[in-house]
Amino acid sequence: MTNNSANITEGQQTRAYAGYYGLWVGLCWIASFSLSVVGLQSPLASNLGLLLGVLSLPLGVKLVRGFGLNVAPLTLGRAWRLSWLMYGAAALLCTASQYIYFAYIDGGLLVRSYTDLLEQPEMQDVMTQILGPDSQTIAREALNAFAATPPAQLALQFLLWNLLLATFLAFPTALFSFTRKKAES
Repeated sequence: MTNNSANITEGQQTRAYAGYYGLWVGLCWIASFSLSVVGLQSPLASNLGLLLGVLSLPLGVKLVRGFGLNVAPLTLGRAWRLSWLMYGAAALLCTASQYIYFAYIDGGLLVRSYTDLLEQPEMQDVMTQILGPDSQTIAREALNAFAATPPAQLALQFLLWNLLLATFLAFPTALFSFTRKKAES
């Protein structure tokens, strides 16, 4: 009975820390998304958004490794679970912010920005070389479909991608974070 209650306590502790760590990684992802949207008008903001998104991986490693060193030793399995729960919480937060953005803030800015981008001669040449002569028609149809998609459906699609990203990032985070047993002398 004592072993079972210790496992329950470990699971509760892992989930609690994962939620807290997920808050920080989620805020990093939200800032990255926000800077990417601002980056439609300013390339520097777009680059900062990309950098912030990439830096969320070392942040996750640092948080999970800190848990393993300061709270409880982590096996690879527990490190993976903590990492996945952390990135899963971040994915939920980021998806909520994306829903709020598309439902209440965007007002078609994203579609207008990409439409303006498609009208630039350099972009038309690149798209024609990559996608062929029908590239403009394909791109406009894709933008029209995106504009017609309700925010709730966009949020579900973003949730899927964010959870896929969480799953993808969890294993390397766990690999760099789990507590290795020291050789006994």
